[in-house]
Amino acid sequence: MLKSLSERVMAASLRLARVEMLVCHALIVGFAGLLLVNVLMRYLLNAPIYYADELAIYTLIWMAFLAISVTISRADMIALTFLSDLAPRSVRFALQLAVDSLVLTMCIVMAWVSWRWLNSSAVAYEQALTLGMAKRPFYAIVPIFFSLATLHMFANLLYRLSRG
Repeated sequence: MLKSLSERVMAASLRLARVEMLVCHALIVGFAGLLLVNVLMRYLLNAPIYYADELAIYTLIWMAFLAISVTISRADMIALTFLSDLAPRSVRFALQLAVDSLVLTMCIVMAWVSWRWLNSSAVAYEQALTLGMAKRPFYAIVPIFFSLATLHMFANLLYRLSRG
């Protein structure tokens, strides 16, 4: 039962991570294209795109959050394991479960808090100055990231428990 659930959740997590990586690829192409067009406009036509820098920053932020989410889905995070590597296998397993559970709990709490923050009046009135629009779509990556990270960590924890 646990193994079957683990396999389904892990498959969903990996499919979602592929979509996230495709979005990262699109964002990097868009980022490079935006900067290239801005350089050409600035130096060839003396008419730079005034919002290019701000949009490039938001693009990089979205890309970084999505790439971190993919890293979590693959369980490729950096870890300091020099002490746990010295422990017996059962202790190592318990430590890994504890760390995964702690990170999952943190992601759940941060997802909940960040969705509340995104829908608060504090965010509602913030404007991206050069883009002339609300910042809410750009800020949305924070709760999206924590929601994705929650799913990926849950999949990783189930996988670890089923293989335990």
